[in-house]
Amino acid sequence: MATGDEHARLWTAAGSSQVELLAARFQRFAFDRHSHEQLSVGVIEQGAEGLHMAGGQVVIPAGQLVIINPGQVHTGFAADGSGWRYRMFYFDADLVDELAREQLGAGGVWFPETAVRDAALFARLRRVHEAQERAADPLTAESLLLEGLGAVLGRHARTGPRQAADAAHGARRGAGLARQVLHDRWTEPVTVAELSAAAGMPRASLIAAFRKAYGLPPHAYLLRLRANRARRLLLAGQRPAEVAAATGFADQAHLTRVFKRYFGVTPGALRA
Repeated sequence: MATGDEHARLWTAAGSSQVELLAARFQRFAFDRHSHEQLSVGVIEQGAEGLHMAGGQVVIPAGQLVIINPGQVHTGFAADGSGWRYRMFYFDADLVDELAREQLGAGGVWFPETAVRDAALFARLRRVHEAQERAADPLTAESLLLEGLGAVLGRHARTGPRQAADAAHGARRGAGLARQVLHDRWTEPVTVAELSAAAGMPRASLIAAFRKAYGLPPHAYLLRLRANRARRLLLAGQRPAEVAAATGFADQAHLTRVFKRYFGVTPGALRA
């Protein structure tokens, strides 16, 4: 996707289907509230990116890393008049858990800081990302990715229970039951009444509890879930019209609008 002085490219990493990459520059574009199922790690190359997250606004200037935990709801916008240019890695949660168990002896890791100062790691990840654009052989490409993720885990990951400030992201039982319904029936129409019945909670209470647990109300969470599934299918080479039908969107135009707001690229540009 390229529009004037803005551009974005999203692709699957060479040698590893468990890693996606984004290289982009935005000036006026702003992401809607969304989250990723993967661990998101990036380097801000120019300008500054701003994020609205639970707990307030975070600004990441050029030269710093941005690390966003899976499921952490956030926006994204230019915090500098010139916009921001950055490179992102999206590491599959299973891959992160596998490496964390090997390296740290425990899975379920999390990252306490969103804006991270680490010049050595910044330079290393930038080189790894740039290497992916040069179509290195699969063995080399995957090795560099795994070493880079290992460095992120070793230098900045935490194990054990999250801090008290992160407790709001833990689901109450009712909200968790409603969430499971959305994951089980993500391609189907679902009503608040059905979620309420599954959770054993009044509708208004469920919506409030769900938002507290997951950062979004149920309808927005389901839309995000469908968009993340659509992203995987598009990266696998399926056509936008087929993906829209397979993931519960009204039509291709609806998928395109949502996809651009969440990921900064259109489905057609992603396939190209």
